[in-house]
Amino acid sequence: MACAPAFPRNLSLRRCALTAASLCGLFLILSAASSAQTESENWTRCEGQNPDLSITACTTLIQSAGQDEENLAVALNNRGIAYDVKGQHDLAIADFTHAIQLKPDYAGAFSNRASAHAARGEFDFAILDFNQAIQLNPADADAFNLRGNAYVSLGQPDVAIADFSRAIQIKPDLADAFSNRGNAYADQRQFTPAIADYTEALRLNPADPDTFFDRGAACLVTAQFDSAIADFDNAIRLRPNFPEAFNNRGIARHNNGQELQAVADFDQAIRLQPNYAAAYRNRCVSRAIDGHLQVALDDCNHALALRANDPSALDSRGLVYLLMKNSVAALADYNAALSINPNKASSLYGRGIARQMQGDTAADADIGAAKAIQPAIAEQFSKWGITPSPDRNKP
Repeated sequence: MACAPAFPRNLSLRRCALTAASLCGLFLILSAASSAQTESENWTRCEGQNPDLSITACTTLIQSAGQDEENLAVALNNRGIAYDVKGQHDLAIADFTHAIQLKPDYAGAFSNRASAHAARGEFDFAILDFNQAIQLNPADADAFNLRGNAYVSLGQPDVAIADFSRAIQIKPDLADAFSNRGNAYADQRQFTPAIADYTEALRLNPADPDTFFDRGAACLVTAQFDSAIADFDNAIRLRPNFPEAFNNRGIARHNNGQELQAVADFDQAIRLQPNYAAAYRNRCVSRAIDGHLQVALDDCNHALALRANDPSALDSRGLVYLLMKNSVAALADYNAALSINPNKASSLYGRGIARQMQGDTAADADIGAAKAIQPAIAEQFSKWGITPSPDRNKP
């Protein structure tokens, strides 16, 4: 979570001139210096990156006498940040609220409280706080960026894109804003501007595995499989234990006809995340196309055990049954898949083939509906050795 910087504090430690003549005076001077040093150390820890040390030091400062309201607000804000990092969002919100009560124009505390609300899924409250933070500090690019994320979570990508664009206008080197705007474009299936934003984000921050992954996903959806593989390669290079990147690279390799490499990627995704239903489902398809039908069926069954009634897994198992010439089982799976997702082209086409195998005259309607949704669906199935039979009575 990006946190607004602490409000600049004005440490007003008493400093005694070392001119006292008596031993008692010297003792008082040394005690004051020691106290000042301890307070300074507490402020350093309070503002530090270790949340446990920060909470302890900030609490000491909050409970100590002599802090003015501005410094107290800063200590509360910093302790709230530490609580938020530890996932203790209720305590964080309480501290940010107290800081705001002490300093009503504390833009950073509003922004931080907004982030804590967002972490709890309270996006409406988050937006209200981001609004206040932006009103207090209209040049806060981070607040616009984070408010954009809240709007994305509320399903308002157009408003989110406006916020990300404003953040970029204020701070043109804010890589997160480009990446987030790319995600918002991708959510709207506007993949060309999404890829452009991901590319700019990576120019600004070439060590971000998530943005490589997101750009790879956009390339995958737009059938730029070689580019997708290159991006997933980089995501894995930067984060070797990235199961989603292995899974998606496997999908790209599958679409390139590289089934052995695809299976290896799905294997690794499953090793990293043993309950990864999508990886089992994808490995099922690659194994089936490679002719290993029984282990493919085992994978699809495992995927459905992990995620019952998943239409994509039912569709994949339907394909396996088609390749096994088991039209009854294939038809049952395609019917189940279409009851959940009636417009899935591969399920319609597969059901049409299964019906043809059984001599069912409804087959043509399914095949025609599939082609209307995805014109290249017949070519895809043909690559797997599945074509409509000219004689419906012939299995």
